[in-house]
Amino acid sequence: MPPRDANWIDGLRGIASFMVVCGHLCTALVPWLHSPAADAKTAPHLFQLPFFRLAVGGRSAVAIFFLVTGYVNSIGPISKSRAGNHDAAFTGIARSALARSGRLVLPTMAATFVTWFMANTNAYHMTKHVDSTWIRQGWHRQEPTLWEAFKSLVKVETETWTVGWNEYDGTQWTLHLFLEGSMLVYTTMFATVMVKPKARLIIYAVLYIYFWQMGEGLAIGALKGLNIVTGMFVAELHNHYKDSATSVLPAPIPAMMIVLGMFLAGYPQDSPQNAHWSHVMQKIMHSITVEKSDVRRYWDHLGASTVLLGIFFSARARKVLTSPVFNFLGRVSFPVYLLHNTFIKSVLTWMIYLPSAMNPPRNEKGEQLDLQRGSATHIFIAVAIFYYTLYRTAALWIKHVDPICANIVNAATNWAYGEPQQREPRPILAKGSASPKQTSVLPS
Repeated sequence: MPPRDANWIDGLRGIASFMVVCGHLCTALVPWLHSPAADAKTAPHLFQLPFFRLAVGGRSAVAIFFLVTGYVNSIGPISKSRAGNHDAAFTGIARSALARSGRLVLPTMAATFVTWFMANTNAYHMTKHVDSTWIRQGWHRQEPTLWEAFKSLVKVETETWTVGWNEYDGTQWTLHLFLEGSMLVYTTMFATVMVKPKARLIIYAVLYIYFWQMGEGLAIGALKGLNIVTGMFVAELHNHYKDSATSVLPAPIPAMMIVLGMFLAGYPQDSPQNAHWSHVMQKIMHSITVEKSDVRRYWDHLGASTVLLGIFFSARARKVLTSPVFNFLGRVSFPVYLLHNTFIKSVLTWMIYLPSAMNPPRNEKGEQLDLQRGSATHIFIAVAIFYYTLYRTAALWIKHVDPICANIVNAATNWAYGEPQQREPRPILAKGSASPKQTSVLPS
């Protein structure tokens, strides 16, 4: 894999992608961990406690993707605006907005083709019979004819972006929101390129209040809008403080912000009333949001935003996130996001349920019952192999698939601009108007 400039935002993105996979594994295999306790009178499991529950919860990681989208796609235009280079800022916004769709859509289409192919070669047959509700819900039938299969492919490739649902891979429901979030950034930057930084901060505040009070919509307010606006605000801080950002606050404060953010981000997905600490958080958020708000998304936002700000002001946290391990996780974060559900429904399911599938359980009438998973040791080994296979495949995706997508997007945009074709490949993960050391990715 070609080297890439170390970047703390890459490391944060890599952690977020890993957390999403952990969250979906938890939903598939141990969904009860999403509650803070089995009931109000039962002691919690270790991974149901604050902080520890982040290891099996991925909801706040989605908020991080939106924060990163707001940050990396605005950092370049803000820099040019502050320098008074308005023409360059407008040009950068125009070029980024045109290329962004292709850089997000093409890899997603490729990943959808993979899961479509597997479904229509009956690779998901076992998922229909497993005892995991979440995996079983991901089952898709093998279409009866090639024509029906082709029509379903066209339908799903389209509806991922038009209605926000992919029947072959339900985890792609966020991708059209990432694209919308990017366009929100570009629109805001376009409208504010010529204003003073203080005026732009006021605009961020107005947008934040607007999205906070929207509340009722899962995708519009707390998930997308608040995180995108906060990401733009952090990009403003970056351009204001530049290299001195890590010396602005006394050393303990950023660390305290990170710890506080991790606590807030641990707000449970299910049954918050089962523990005193989460019940209090539920009541607090209900009191400051509009009726029918999804308060979980508000806590996800506040927790992830506090962690991001803590890292932004912390030299030590940045240093950790620029280590080779986190840099690698960041490089492969997008293909991991795109492929993990396909691997859960295939590789992981095969490994966990194969012994039961070889001798399927049946009831007194001879009807097949749900396949039963193996022992705890069997599952741990299967999960370890699953992670290795997933990340190894993601690395190969970066090496072979991303350059093809990047070349197609570059050829199309160069044609649109009337420019000569360039053969120099551009990493597909660089999706914003950021500088080479401030590349952006999807989860974005």
